[in-house]
Amino acid sequence: MRTNLSSQISLNRVSPKYYKPENAVERSVLTRCEKVPTDIYETMEEGVQQIANEITAKIQERQREGKFCVIGAGTGASLRPLYAELVRKHKDEGLSFRNVVIFNLYEYYPLASEGAGSSFSQLNDLFLSQIDIDKQNVFTIDGTIPQEAVIEYCRLYEQRIQTFGGIDIVLMGIGREGNIAMNEPGSSLSSPTRLILIDSTSRAEQLGSGQSPSLFHHDGCGNYYGCPQNLFAGMGR
Repeated sequence: MRTNLSSQISLNRVSPKYYKPENAVERSVLTRCEKVPTDIYETMEEGVQQIANEITAKIQERQREGKFCVIGAGTGASLRPLYAELVRKHKDEGLSFRNVVIFNLYEYYPLASEGAGSSFSQLNDLFLSQIDIDKQNVFTIDGTIPQEAVIEYCRLYEQRIQTFGGIDIVLMGIGREGNIAMNEPGSSLSSPTRLILIDSTSRAEQLGSGQSPSLFHHDGCGNYYGCPQNLFAGMGR
């Protein structure tokens, strides 16, 4: 008897009705047990376009109101195509980021300097350096401060977020351990900006960035929980 039939097995395509309902009734049937509203797209490009359109709409809504649009921005592989699409919208469609305020969601700790290899330098290369955002409206966590100053620094970072009325949109990926913006599983929903020890899987994923940190200095779940729009991007199968 042949037990290894993997080369002869083919999976049929999942019917779109299971992830793209045609009306509100079908959607309610599919999502009645969901804790987090989830949209599934056939291609990465389709998903990225939808998320970018939602961000664009919020930025332009705030522009009409004469207000800032405050965005908490992470880094990671799943966010790279999204940042590329937002840059394209800026260059090809004239989307302006002059009214946008960016808070970097996390940073390696400790850092010898805030140069190459930092989380913020990745965000800058991927996104910030290619748009018309006012540099005074970009805030990042300092990974070089002494450990005895961390608690007070985190408190002031939280305070600065609140001076802008909180965060409108948070852009995050989801790590292989289920961590969001380096908040490891088990983090309290009300957790503030703080230092956190990351697990070995998350640590290994950072090796490609030139850093191998045991700690992350980052924004806590409390800032996301009250945010009107949290966008989690997951690309793959």
